[in-house]
Amino acid sequence: MIVDLSKMVSGSLHDFRILKEKPFNRPLKAIIRLMKYIVIWADSAYIAIVQLYPHWECRVLQRAKRNHPLTREEKMNNQLKSKIRIAVEHTLARIKRFRCCQERTRKITPARHSRYWNIVAGICNMQRIEELKITSIYNYSQEYQTLRRE
Repeated sequence: MIVDLSKMVSGSLHDFRILKEKPFNRPLKAIIRLMKYIVIWADSAYIAIVQLYPHWECRVLQRAKRNHPLTREEKMNNQLKSKIRIAVEHTLARIKRFRCCQERTRKITPARHSRYWNIVAGICNMQRIEELKITSIYNYSQEYQTLRRE
């Protein structure tokens, strides 16, 4: 499920640079304050996130270094981390099926582009709910409709 979308930024900036400069928007900050335990799953491009947020548990894939290959235990650890991260990658792929989120756009304001992403995120969440066969949302809305009629 897509919980939060950051504000759109024009130009080509790496996600980690944006995270350092403008970490979170206001609603997500409130959620983070409520959470007691946070685990960050990131790929090896975010290796410095451990220094940026030392109070969070950061699970970053380990890289092999020259003349120092990964041990069997490190490889198995990376495989476990990858199994978790693949859910995020599948969500990004689901978003990029929509052309407005896949390609670079010209002459569109960041506010309008953010609106496109919010709409696509809502559609992707609804598709995921359908896949998981979560009916409690629909049951709740049906019960609400019957109560309103009475």
